[in-house]
Amino acid sequence: MRKPASRVPVSVETDDIPRIALTHGQTIWLMTELGLHHGVSTSTFNYYIKSLRKLGIPFEKGKGQSEGHRHVTYDFEELMELTVALLLRVYGTLPDTVVAGLREFRDDLRPIYRQAYFDTKTKTYPVARVAEHGRNHVAIDGLFLDLNIRYSAGQMIEFGPPKAMSPFEAVTTFARSEVPARSYLPLNVTALAEMIVGRTQVLPSIRRGRGARQAHQS
Repeated sequence: MRKPASRVPVSVETDDIPRIALTHGQTIWLMTELGLHHGVSTSTFNYYIKSLRKLGIPFEKGKGQSEGHRHVTYDFEELMELTVALLLRVYGTLPDTVVAGLREFRDDLRPIYRQAYFDTKTKTYPVARVAEHGRNHVAIDGLFLDLNIRYSAGQMIEFGPPKAMSPFEAVTTFARSEVPARSYLPLNVTALAEMIVGRTQVLPSIRRGRGARQAHQS
């Protein structure tokens, strides 16, 4: 995968996004609130999140990858990356192509995550309106993320480069897609950012260690 220059506005700096520092237990709670825990036990989900850390998701190299990082915390961009990763699971497992792609294109994706949060406040992109003549209509807003994922014969064969899209571009990409292998459609990252930030406003206080696990499983 060749890494291109970022295609999204870079005016949204890290100082412009919420200062979030979730513990591992709070992150498990948040992912559960977002519906990403469904179908597996808490212990299995907890182990899976920790296994992603060893693969470099969602942390930069050196953070959260060893037993010494017992009190690692997740910031906004890391929560966005983790959520996107969990959304891309296939039969409960994250394909190697996605793991490599999220790491390789991290410098391109994080400005998009920041722009997505900024869009929750500014509604930067015009709403796209889809209507059936004289009948139903729907309005689509937000910043969309196209990861350029392609599958072939049940296998993910390509990831990236990622691209930020307006609602109109996202709808057009969906409507004009003629490649059967292109099966993963643009993701509304504004909606995702809004859900993450909104839920972190009502975080429970979760103790660390064995007591935290017992409390979370009860």
